[in-house]
Amino acid sequence: MTPPLDLTVVTVCMNRREHLLCTAPVLARWAWHAEHLVIDWSSEQPLRREELPADPRLRLLRVEGEQAWNPSRAYNFACSQARRAWLLRLDADCAPTPAFQPAEAIATGGVWVGSGPDGRFGQFLLPTARFRAVGGFNEAMRGWGFEDKDLRARLEAQGLELALLPADWIAVIPHSEALRTLAVPAGSGRLQRSRSLALKQAQMLANRLVAAHRPWSAQRPSSRYRQEPTGVWRAEPDSIPKLEGPAAVEIAQARRLVYWSRFLAVPELFLELLPEARFPAPDAAGRELHWSHLVYWASARRLLKALLWGLRLLLQGRSAP
Repeated sequence: MTPPLDLTVVTVCMNRREHLLCTAPVLARWAWHAEHLVIDWSSEQPLRREELPADPRLRLLRVEGEQAWNPSRAYNFACSQARRAWLLRLDADCAPTPAFQPAEAIATGGVWVGSGPDGRFGQFLLPTARFRAVGGFNEAMRGWGFEDKDLRARLEAQGLELALLPADWIAVIPHSEALRTLAVPAGSGRLQRSRSLALKQAQMLANRLVAAHRPWSAQRPSSRYRQEPTGVWRAEPDSIPKLEGPAAVEIAQARRLVYWSRFLAVPELFLELLPEARFPAPDAAGRELHWSHLVYWASARRLLKALLWGLRLLLQGRSAP
């Protein structure tokens, strides 16, 4: 039997039980790693160790008190708990395929990052020391989006050449964008998809601005966590990085405008004139939605999109030779 490598697989799960119950058994049959660290990031229904494979390499830790999905902080916590010299990030919907031979990649001593569609981009394989040397992910970011690109840019800034993990090394369970952007996605259909895509675009823009205003490094203090007598972990609120001042105002405004302009198809110029109390910044629970937004989305928004589509066809017809 192949001896395991000095490798920790890190997986963070927030309300993704069905995915984890599919991918964890695959990793339990994988011979390459010495540790599989699973972090339950405040799932509404806590994960139980007995429902996961009886693999002695698997460790389950739970972080409580988190209201929203934050991959930057979640994976930084996970990687801080890793005990091995190499890290392999595999999200709850990801599993290694038989083609994945990590010994070949580790032998190079380099940094390997995901490639291909369906969420493979965010996965990575690198030395634990390299991850910690750049401070991990930027914890000033909120929500999903751009944290992986920011990490890549900072690794490259250290002069490291990034190699691509072949797409056929990682299998991904297909799922909606809502599972990426929302902590507890409720329902499905066009409304949910529309809101999820709007939130994704707003979060990605906001996190790009965070990277510009608050560049991250190992010198930035990360969130601190304490373990309670029950065994669960909880972040110390005062330690969580926060943006303040004009930068925070600018980013919140940009996030708000992008979200509503994408969700309701209202030009940002008009949104700037509308009261912020009626069009506030979005949150994962959907508390920003009012019944009037839903009525507009189902009626005027569709009419506006149809008119714009007709105008596009008309202009294309006039520009044709």
